Amino acid sequence: MKANDRAVRRYAIALVWLLSLWAVPAHAQQPSAPELPRPPAEIPGITPEVLVRTEVPGAPGKLAIATRVTYQPGARNRKHYHTSQVIFYVLEGAMAVQDDGKDPVTLKAGDALLVKPGTVHTHWNASTTAKLVFTEFVLVDEGQKSTVPVEP
Repeated sequence: MKANDRAVRRYAIALVWLLSLWAVPAHAQQPSAPELPRPPAEIPGITPEVLVRTEVPGAPGKLAIATRVTYQPGARNRKHYHTSQVIFYVLEGAMAVQDDGKDPVTLKAGDALLVKPGTVHTHWNASTTAKLVFTEFVLVDEGQKSTVPVEP
């Protein structure tokens, strides 16, 4: 594993830990953060489940969101970009990710990837027989869309 991969993985694990600390007080002491806009159409074979959506203490207007996403065999997300940094952490299966103009990379369980804001990319379940499950972590401004589609 490359040093950069280890650093991203440590960052993802630290973010999960921090979000878990914020999640309990956020639900106990303040109302849930407002819903972010949803894409106009669901993508067949892709099921997101929001695990944590909370205001970030000490950072007014910022929301921390952790989502567990399941891709059925062969499911693919269209080209898009994120308005903020996003970390993918693969829990099971294999995730193929391809930035515009680059060769795809495949992530397996335990791998993490940091996607920088504005990076046009697509990702899909690399398997045609097994599901892909990953966690997505994002910090966004309240009311900001995290994902912007590039193709219909």
